[in-house]
Amino acid sequence: MESRIDELVRKINLLEEELRKERELNRDILRELAVVRSILTLSSDAYKTSKKISLLSESLRAGPLARDITEILMTEGPLNISQLTNLLREIRGRASRKTVAKKLRELMEL
Repeated sequence: MESRIDELVRKINLLEEELRKERELNRDILRELAVVRSILTLSSDAYKTSKKISLLSESLRAGPLARDITEILMTEGPLNISQLTNLLREIRGRASRKTVAKKLRELMEL
């Protein structure tokens, strides 16, 4: 009976050691995943910024109205034609929905 108890104690000790190793491995994996997540977040931010720069560059060549539209959309986010037209009126003093819609179509073709 004593040898059986000793064997069980030995196995329990081995299991505890394996669990400790698993916990350490999981911690290491979680740390590495956090690093990968940070890298991906930075890469995503850099990609989004480069797309904005590219779009702004294209819109600068398309004229002042296109530049204003692009700047508004970058700062405000998605807007419908009426909302965009109203903001353009605040900036430029005048704007028509028809002209804004036409310029948006041109920008989408860039």
